[in-house]
Amino acid sequence: MINYTMKILYLPGLASITDNNYDIGSSCKLVHLMELANCTVFDYKLFKPSSIIQYISNFDLLFGSSFGGYFAFYLSVLTGKNSILVNPSLYLDERIDQLKYEFPTELAFLDSKALKSLRTDPSDKAYDHINVLMNTDDAVLDASRILKIAEEFQANTYIFEKGGHESTNFQGDMLPTIKMLLNSFS
Repeated sequence: MINYTMKILYLPGLASITDNNYDIGSSCKLVHLMELANCTVFDYKLFKPSSIIQYISNFDLLFGSSFGGYFAFYLSVLTGKNSILVNPSLYLDERIDQLKYEFPTELAFLDSKALKSLRTDPSDKAYDHINVLMNTDDAVLDASRILKIAEEFQANTYIFEKGGHESTNFQGDMLPTIKMLLNSFS
């Protein structure tokens, strides 16, 4: 059932920026999110720290995957917005310079200092509005490190053994959890 009143901002992974053959419109995550709610894809080229908080205030939920999970996580920490993150790259700020070296043209628009400025330290409160879905067999990200960061923020974690970084288990394992979470937010 589509909840047209819920507005989701989808922050996709790195491939949406660096892979010219990547079709965001056929992304499994986006297709399913659009079946569940009103969904907008974030345009990273519009990322400006001075206006990002105002921009995301128009959305009910931040949904981030990998690269986008970093943005969604720390914006959720800063604003209190509900978020769902799939295999989020929560230490992207440490990896961004290497990624910019690997993809100099595709990531030229991204200011490393601005990205790093989003990162905040946890406080004593629980960030129970943040939900991290992590595949422990992720070959790109260190799953134990992601889960440790999520634990430091006292975020909700949902751990899956198989699915890898590509979330091949998205439909079978993660989607029911995502639907449960979306129902709890409405």
